[in-house]
Amino acid sequence: MMQNNVVVYPKIINTLLTNPGIGFIAAPHLMGQPNKVYDNRGNEVEKYQFSQDSKTWNHPDSKLMYCGVRWKELEPARGIYHWKVLEEKLEQAKSLGCTAIVRCSPYALAQDEDIPEWFRKDFPEEPEFPFWRVDPQNSPYVEYWSDFISRFAKHFDGHPVISSVDMALVGAWGEGGGTEFLDEDKIRHITDAYIDNFKLTPLQALLHDPRSIRIIRERKENIGFRVDCLGDMGGFHGEEWSHMLDFYPENICNFGMSEAWKKAPVVFEACWHMNDWFLQGWDIDYIIDEALKWHISSYNSKGTTVPEAWKSSVERWLNKMGYRFELRKLEYNPVVNSRSGLHIRALWANVGVAPIYRNYPLVVRLVGAHVTYTYNSKTDIRNWLPDMDILWEEDFPLTAEVAEGEYSLEIGIETGLKEIDNIKLAISGGENGYYNMGIITVINNTDKQ
Repeated sequence: MMQNNVVVYPKIINTLLTNPGIGFIAAPHLMGQPNKVYDNRGNEVEKYQFSQDSKTWNHPDSKLMYCGVRWKELEPARGIYHWKVLEEKLEQAKSLGCTAIVRCSPYALAQDEDIPEWFRKDFPEEPEFPFWRVDPQNSPYVEYWSDFISRFAKHFDGHPVISSVDMALVGAWGEGGGTEFLDEDKIRHITDAYIDNFKLTPLQALLHDPRSIRIIRERKENIGFRVDCLGDMGGFHGEEWSHMLDFYPENICNFGMSEAWKKAPVVFEACWHMNDWFLQGWDIDYIIDEALKWHISSYNSKGTTVPEAWKSSVERWLNKMGYRFELRKLEYNPVVNSRSGLHIRALWANVGVAPIYRNYPLVVRLVGAHVTYTYNSKTDIRNWLPDMDILWEEDFPLTAEVAEGEYSLEIGIETGLKEIDNIKLAISGGENGYYNMGIITVINNTDKQ
């Protein structure tokens, strides 16, 4: 323990927090002041909010959006790219205080969601295989799509609003239909385009088939996974088979992805809608507990209402989903010399089920009456895993330009985007994005200590 130290035990809170990269995907059409709220089947439901200051009705607030774009929108002519289409969506997300999960998909099933026209012109015939609009085995699809992914990555890798990118390979909406029938060299060509070019932005692969996941894992890179049917407790085959009871618990292990969450996101999307689960009588707490066991970071509810009867269960889910940082204890010397610097020792806990995947800087601020000095920690908060004690101890050299006097000592984790704000900690305070730990007196003469 440091001599003459101040020891601070921040007040831990159980409040719902919204933070970038985690939680429910935002539901913009349920924000504001809608006169009426309807469920996914068009039935009006009683309005409610998750907290008094919520911006969203019948759905949790969020700092995460889904931004999906089609290939034909972004590459209207071979080798000509209109990145503005995605940039505008990212600006919209940022204006709502959100980061974004991005998926560029090669095509969907509607006629206006086809492959690019320049590609269709040369290959007018569509295969009979379900969920394919063009045959990837007998066309230049793999070459063209890989070239697009490479250019997409070079333009957007490290974008401050993008929290992660889905690795769309083939199939409608990029959801992998028919991946298992591709030649391995074709799978490898597409996956290499992602992995070779996305070096800063986290990636997640569809947990669709063992071959594509094996090929991705061969690269020994940090790749998470996404799945598109969370909640299915028997909607396809009754008691014989379901995603929740069969596919996910078996194949997260079988595909070798049970440890992927430690370095890259686990992203789930609802099968149908939560209201459908409710009407089926499925056990929401079982679904939540399994998702937490699989280290979920974010959940796409498709922007539809959450049954009010499940509000408390969803609150429990949100308080564990992704990361949640508690600062349990902090020690510092209340009088520091600018020549010797500031020493901080603290205990943290991540009480969520996943780490944070962007290396946002942990900062220390000395806030005076007329000036603020900011110091970035050397610690990498991506290593703050759940269920472990996290000791943070660091020296911060102060320069002679730091004037003598009293300063407020503040701690924060900065995102660098004012619209998104700093990371919210599960402790009281932090109204300005930083958490006040007390007063420090800076002196410049060692005789004065």
